[in-house]
Amino acid sequence: MKYLNFLHSTKRLEQQTLIDIALLLAFLPHLFTLKMPMLVYLFLALVFIIKKKNSKLVIGSFAFLGLVAIGLSFFAEYNFSHFSRLLVFISLLISILSYAVLLQRLTQEINFYLLISPALLMILSFFFFYSIGMLFYSLFTLFSFTFLILYQRMQSTLKNVLRINGLLYLFCLPLVLLLFLTFPRISYKNARFGFTAEEIKRTGHDGTMHLDSNALLVPSPKLVMEITFDKDIPSNQNLYFRGSILYTDMGTKWVQDKRTYVQKTMPLKVDNIIDYTIKLYPHNKHWLYMLDIPLLEPLKAKIDKDFITRSNQAIINTLSYKARSSLSYTLPKEYPQILKMALTQDKQRDPKTYKSLHKQIDLRADDLSKANALLSFFSSLDLSYSLKPKPIDLEHPLDSFLYDSKVGYCVHFASSFATAARMIGLPSRIITGYKADKNNAINNYLLVKEADAHAWVELYIKGQGWTRFEPTMTARRILAPDNPQLSNSYTNASMHLSTIQKLFKQANIYYMYTRYLINNWVLQYSRVKQMSLLKELLSNTLFLVKFIATVLAVVFVSIMLFIFLQRKDCSDEALCEMQVLIKILKKEGLQRLKGETMFAFLKRVQENGKYEKELREINEAYHLYKYSQQKDEELLAHLRAKVLNFKKMATNG
Repeated sequence: MKYLNFLHSTKRLEQQTLIDIALLLAFLPHLFTLKMPMLVYLFLALVFIIKKKNSKLVIGSFAFLGLVAIGLSFFAEYNFSHFSRLLVFISLLISILSYAVLLQRLTQEINFYLLISPALLMILSFFFFYSIGMLFYSLFTLFSFTFLILYQRMQSTLKNVLRINGLLYLFCLPLVLLLFLTFPRISYKNARFGFTAEEIKRTGHDGTMHLDSNALLVPSPKLVMEITFDKDIPSNQNLYFRGSILYTDMGTKWVQDKRTYVQKTMPLKVDNIIDYTIKLYPHNKHWLYMLDIPLLEPLKAKIDKDFITRSNQAIINTLSYKARSSLSYTLPKEYPQILKMALTQDKQRDPKTYKSLHKQIDLRADDLSKANALLSFFSSLDLSYSLKPKPIDLEHPLDSFLYDSKVGYCVHFASSFATAARMIGLPSRIITGYKADKNNAINNYLLVKEADAHAWVELYIKGQGWTRFEPTMTARRILAPDNPQLSNSYTNASMHLSTIQKLFKQANIYYMYTRYLINNWVLQYSRVKQMSLLKELLSNTLFLVKFIATVLAVVFVSIMLFIFLQRKDCSDEALCEMQVLIKILKKEGLQRLKGETMFAFLKRVQENGKYEKELREINEAYHLYKYSQQKDEELLAHLRAKVLNFKKMATNG
């Protein structure tokens, strides 16, 4: 009877410990959402729980303090004018739930409410955290919850419980996959799911390009866009994403003009058409970046005559949109008013450059010949590309850059080239956007970062319209920055990356690609995507075969792993239970001899006198189960309890 009472109290103690572990895992995310009064209340309650102070006075005091903490949190620290009503309600619910859990835990009593509270807390945390880290933490927590339940129920070894827990997950995997794909989806109006934790404001372009200290310089690794192409990714020379377009040279900066005629005109000829999907992160501007030349207007957006895509509203949330572009095109004839504006210049501002251009370039040649001659002129000046440029004289910016500093990045090259083009009679304009790099791609997935921000020039060539030119490529050398953070795709090309750096870079791209796939096909698997998948299965035989093969492969792998994990370490359950004892005795120099029976081994160890009583009881329990005909589970549990007690005693010395 005493033995059964001991087992019951031990089981109860272990159950409390396991519940505490589950609560700790569930509370961790909320440490970042609970306000200071609730955090203080949580800490104080934890101190009293550890000290096992559960008097009526303590519980009554914490009941009052908890209400005060909730009141202070919601009437002093929450700003309701800038906080979602739903999140206010969820926050209040979490605080009340935490309050009730802590009071119940202080009583040292276990009830149904306390058992389910870790799951409730974990579910509520999803309203605040949407990162991929939270996704994996949730999977880890779910695995831990089931493990704790099994450990408490089975009272077996850690290894065995992990094995059973893994078997359960593998057994459920095919069913979960099938339910995920086929279970009817509910469409929520204005619902937003996915990794919205990354929805912080990006820099974006503001419709100006400065030459002074405000010059466009964004060497940040933050994501701007994630693009998936329906087919292969275009070559690097076609990865120009248009943002804003600048016509007016104000001396220290370039700005947009205030035209009212922005009527869209389709290209005269389009070829090499590609389809792709862009996930654009918030930048608080109106531009939607698209490849040259955009043909498809996203929802609630317009493409103007300069083929710049603008949304009706500033991009303050992550936006996904379908896009279509032509990589080979012929643009229509430009309006005379725009060409006149694209030739505007101050001839007196940069006299040295003006004189050199008129001396070295044949102004009677056709436009394309003059443009190529201008590129050659820039190449002959021994210019250098660097994200740490030398200061230039803003009174004479072109002369200063080309003949004095000779060091700059895209804004300096683009501004100088556009101004020089106007000096020889070529209409010019500057486009700001992003120049992507295929080194940041996997399969048909492409990353575009803030470090890829770029500016280039379009010249109006008679007979072929506006044509892109890349003046940055006229730099004779690229200067690697002494600060690694001041780098982009241009400077990285000249930097020698070690093998480890290359591996880290590639691993990061694979991580982003995995995150993107999970976001699109798991967290954002909507009814639209479900119906699209069903339509594809019914209409595309090859896709159907691939889908069935994939499902069968998942089922096969699950079955194989299930069979593998189902194997026991040893066929003799009694001997398995004794392995812990054998290892402990071996560390103390008492090793079981080859061919020695368990009875003889334990008898020999008993003669040392150190564990005589305990080993005698274990010997009896072992042989009682070993030679019992029915292999009673209670006898095995009795043996297991004896071995565990021996382990605790040996560990404590």
